[in-house]
Amino acid sequence: MLKPDWKYVETLQKKIRINKVSLKERHVDAVDMESGHPICLDADEKIDLGKIKKAKIYQATMKVYKAELTPELENQLTEMAMEDIDRLRALQAMKASGSKPTKFGLASIK
Repeated sequence: MLKPDWKYVETLQKKIRINKVSLKERHVDAVDMESGHPICLDADEKIDLGKIKKAKIYQATMKVYKAELTPELENQLTEMAMEDIDRLRALQAMKASGSKPTKFGLASIK
């Protein structure tokens, strides 16, 4: 699987509501309380995910990373999205708008 060349862009502070915590994958699914949009976060190793409670609202510090949508990456994402119409539409919208793939890292949570 092709791995994008993620480049750090900025650090954000946001209130989030936790939907799911995956200890094994060190991943958190949440909702941005300001926009109402879902957000997927890769958790920093120093965060104790066992203390994070589902459905609770936290103040999170997130690092934002972006990558170029290369033809190879676009092909890979298209193949992965073929069975999920929402993902396919999101990929098409991203390409049409000229936006870049974005990844969020959970740096701290209170």
